[in-house]
This record gives sequence, C-alpha cells and structure tokens, in this order.
Amino acid sequence: MKSIISTAAVAVLTAGLLLTLTGCTKSGQEPIAEIDENPALAAPVPAGVVRGTVLETMNSGGYSYVSVETSEGQLWAAGPQTSIKVGDVVEFSQGMQMNQFESKTLSRTFDVLYFVNSIRNLTTPNQTMPAPAQTGSSPSAVNDVMDVNVAELEAGQNIAWVYANSDSLANQSVSLRGKVVKYNSNILGWNFIHIQDGSGDAAEGNNDLTVTSKATTQVGETVVLTGALILDKDFGAGYRFPILVEDAKIAAE
Repeated sequence: MKSIISTAAVAVLTAGLLLTLTGCTKSGQEPIAEIDENPALAAPVPAGVVRGTVLETMNSGGYSYVSVETSEGQLWAAGPQTSIKVGDVVEFSQGMQMNQFESKTLSRTFDVLYFVNSIRNLTTPNQTMPAPAQTGSSPSAVNDVMDVNVAELEAGQNIAWVYANSDSLANQSVSLRGKVVKYNSNILGWNFIHIQDGSGDAAEGNNDLTVTSKATTQVGETVVLTGALILDKDFGAGYRFPILVEDAKIAAE
C-alpha cells in the first residue's frame, strides 16, 4: 500500500512540475516574440532622441503633426508626412523649436512646435509616405531639369552665374529672373521658393536656386527677385543650404 501511495505522489508531483515548467516557458516566450517582431520598441532611447505615444495626429501641407506623450511630458512635433495613428509609438531626433508657430494650412497656432527631419513609427515601421508634388515635405533642392527658358534680367547674370561667383557675391544683394518650380509655404517662418532659368546643370547641382521670402507665389510663375546671397545657411532640423537667397522681394511678371 505504501508503495502505491508513493508512486501516486511522485506522479502528481511530476505532473505539477511539468505544468509549472510549461507555464513558465510560455509566459517567458511571449515578450521575446514581441521583441523579435519589433526590436525597436525594446531598444534604449538614444541620446538626443524623443520617443513617446501618439495622442493626436493630423496631416497637412505635406507634414504630419503629432502630439506625443513622452517621459518628459507632452509635446507637438511636425515632420515629413508619415502614416501614423493615435496609440502608435514614434521617435524622432530633437528638432528646431518654434514658439507660437502658426500653421496656415491648419488654421492653428502651436505654443511650441518642434520641426524634425522625420518621424519614425516604431509600431508600424517603414510607413513614410511621399509628399505632394508641389508643396513637398521639405524645402530641399530640386535638381530635376525643368522645361525652363527665362530671359536674364541682366546679361550674363543667371543662376549658373550665381553659383560660379558665390564666394564673391556672398552677403551681397542679387537680382534675378526665374521660374518657380517648387513652392513650400510657411516652413520655419518662411516661404521656400525654388527658381530655375534654364542655366546650369542638374548633374552639377547649379541649375536650381533656393529662395526664402515672406512673399507668396506659385509653381509656374515667372518672377523677378532681389535678396541677399547667403552661403552655408543652416536653419536646424536638417534644413541646411550651401547657397540661398534670403528674405527676397519678389515681383511676378
């Protein structure tokens, strides 16, 4: 009888131990599977990077605006348009802080808004969307060859000439005639305008000139502009230009 009881007890203990081990193995595997699916969620937050959960989001003018709950509190950021929804975990590098930033496309003023290079969606990665063709997601250069043939305002003075003589023209006023090939409104407090006149070479990057202005225009419009030529202009948030015409006065023709 004692032998039978001992055998039964051992069987019960063995079964209980197997169940316990099975339960531990299962619960231990679940977080590993989640990490394997998206290791970025488990990775430490790098220095200079903000990570948080999206509380509110909207797209406008080629940008995604997100309200994010972070370890330091809530903040608003804007970056190139990306597929994001409430509840997603996102991260981005600390960008340029803009106080009392007015978004005309949203008809809204943000007390503090951070412009960033990109917003990375850690919940559903690789969802960056192309920006609208005319507004664009950033004021970066346009190096495509456009069908442009604009008469020079002064003989010999065109966009290629500006690039070739940029060192001597630095911080001086220049006047040019060109056609607007890209227009980004109200970025970092400026309208970013790209003009071409048919001169220069896209392969050499001297066919397109970036202009900042408070004036408005539109793609396809021929304009005469006057502004200061600035070299190595850095607005922060990744917006850096080796050559730029700043605060230009613009007249449409």
